[in-house]
Amino acid sequence: MFCRVLALLVLPALLGSCALLGGLPGPDPHESPPGPGPAAAVFPQSIPPLTAQAEAAATGREVTVALTVQNGSGQPLLLRYAAQVNWGSCGLPPYVALARLDGTAVAAPTSAGRLTCPELQFSRILAPGETLTLKRTLPPLPPGTYTLTGWFDGEAGGEPLRVQAGPVVVEVK
Repeated sequence: MFCRVLALLVLPALLGSCALLGGLPGPDPHESPPGPGPAAAVFPQSIPPLTAQAEAAATGREVTVALTVQNGSGQPLLLRYAAQVNWGSCGLPPYVALARLDGTAVAAPTSAGRLTCPELQFSRILAPGETLTLKRTLPPLPPGTYTLTGWFDGEAGGEPLRVQAGPVVVEVK
């Protein structure tokens, strides 16, 4: 009971810049971000297909990212995901990587010391054809044009998966 009360108290702070629902163990913040490429999903053969599409909009120097994941199968699909470190803080999907147009990666802000996320997990059943849209607002960025890649890491049917959208270009003024 105590853990549930604690989770309810911590939840609003964790969700401040993210969607209400979102991801399982995400990438290590010290790894290279996924490379740009076509929308892709990595599935074991037993998992129905998911597709992803990303959108990004700049308001001033902040960029809001929306990642829409769609269940392309003819059956309901149980997704599980948890808060992970991305862009310098614990957060829920979408996970985001940025690069300048010349391909130079843009480093995310870092926090003092090692940051770990609590065991905050979510489950969501997507009906056939249903979509789940996840949002994240990035910290202010220097003016410029960026290529943004968004992805969802989670579990479906008990198997880990990554669904990555194709890159989008966003201009920060």
